[in-house]
Amino acid sequence: MKKLTEYYQVTKDQTALSMGSGDLEVLATPALVAMMENCAKRLLAPELSSNYTSVGFTMNLKHIAPTAIGADVKVEAETERIDTNKVSFLIKAFVDEQLVGEATHQRVIVETAAFLKKVK
Repeated sequence: MKKLTEYYQVTKDQTALSMGSGDLEVLATPALVAMMENCAKRLLAPELSSNYTSVGFTMNLKHIAPTAIGADVKVEAETERIDTNKVSFLIKAFVDEQLVGEATHQRVIVETAAFLKKVK
């Protein structure tokens, strides 16, 4: 299966305190989710024609260790399974060699215009 590695630097606006998901100035779980989703989306994007995109469907995440502002987070996304329009990924996040998060994630491939017509 295909694999992509992306790097993200933790900023102050990505902390749990800034995002409201906690009280500390460490990487917020919602920010880690966004990094992981972004990496999976970017892995899948070259496979799609210009009138298609993918949207997040499920995320099962373990946020294992705290990460400081300024740290470089390495995110590795790998396709695990493709079922028609649903793609499953295994994703891991590291700071140096320390595993800070791991997840399974599914994205659904949609036709952009048809999907946007469903927005109310």
